[in-house]
Amino acid sequence: MTLNMIVDNRPHQGLVLDASPLEMVKIQELDAVLPDEEKGSLWVALDEVTDPQNLGAIVRSAYFFGASGVVLCAKNSAPLSGVVSKASAGSLELMELRYCKNMMQFLVSSAENGWRVLGGSVSSKAVSLSEVLPGQPTILVLGSEGTGLRPLVERSCTQLVRIPGNIPVDATVGGGDVVEGEEINLECSSAGFRSFLAVESLNVSVAAGVLLHHLIGNNNENHSS
Repeated sequence: MTLNMIVDNRPHQGLVLDASPLEMVKIQELDAVLPDEEKGSLWVALDEVTDPQNLGAIVRSAYFFGASGVVLCAKNSAPLSGVVSKASAGSLELMELRYCKNMMQFLVSSAENGWRVLGGSVSSKAVSLSEVLPGQPTILVLGSEGTGLRPLVERSCTQLVRIPGNIPVDATVGGGDVVEGEEINLECSSAGFRSFLAVESLNVSVAAGVLLHHLIGNNNENHSS
């Protein structure tokens, strides 16, 4: 009963560890990219990801694929809690964590220092992930679960990227309701449907895993789970 009260009735397997809270270091920008910058160097920047399960899963994927660190917004982000730690399978204790007060300024300043800033977006400007070459020092920016990247954050990226799906583009959009006598604009329908297949159509932690694997995963073939 006592353990149940301590963990707020979450599963505990009969054991609870009392640990000091993690402290994140403030960051304003990433240092300038050096000529000998390690191939595949990548940071993950999370723009107001509020779900602790998603945050923990992203940190876990970032650690598994060998990302350099994770940057969070100072406000409107999930706090570093036991739920986040459990979802990260312990990688929260191992990953470099930073926070910034102004995500837009962090991205712009880092881009000026030579970093490629890739934002997951459903914008028509977003290119398919297959068109993005891995290996370049990169900041991968992912938005909140419901709305994706904020407009100002999106505009702070040097390039936008989407994850294409395998659903045929000629599939019915929006349930297939057609107004009698109305001609369907196939070009607009296909474009709108393709936007549905972008990053926000996936769970943000799943999208993070797909993007990380493409951008740096092949450089870490010997990284074990």
